[in-house]
Amino acid sequence: MARKTAVSKYLAGIGRKGGKASGKARMEKLTPEQRVAVAKTAAAARWAKPVTQGELKRQSAFQVAEWTADRVAQMGAEDINSRLAGGAAMKPGKLTFDRKLKMATTAKKPAARRSVPVVAAKKSKAQSRSRRKPKR
Repeated sequence: MARKTAVSKYLAGIGRKGGKASGKARMEKLTPEQRVAVAKTAAAARWAKPVTQGELKRQSAFQVAEWTADRVAQMGAEDINSRLAGGAAMKPGKLTFDRKLKMATTAKKPAARRSVPVVAAKKSKAQSRSRRKPKR
């Protein structure tokens, strides 16, 4: 391979700069239908690339790690559930164990009492009219 000289690097930079500008100008001139066609062609080209062994290995490692984490979490939930069923007490704190979801969730605080009592019944229109200030 030929070594890149300073001149070739400079010209490559200019070409890239012009390519970016001309690509944007080209897209602005296209109709929406033509832009859709270009996008479909690009997507087809991306999906047509072969899957490499490296990508398969990486995906396999991710799946194994995810399965292991799920299994550990499931076993932990089963352990906590059985301990609670056996009569173990739960220490108060920010988290609690939801038996339906089989997972730790934030503890729900009881509804705080209001300092001002809420009026239960609405006033009728006749009552509200009688209490209005007279017009002057």
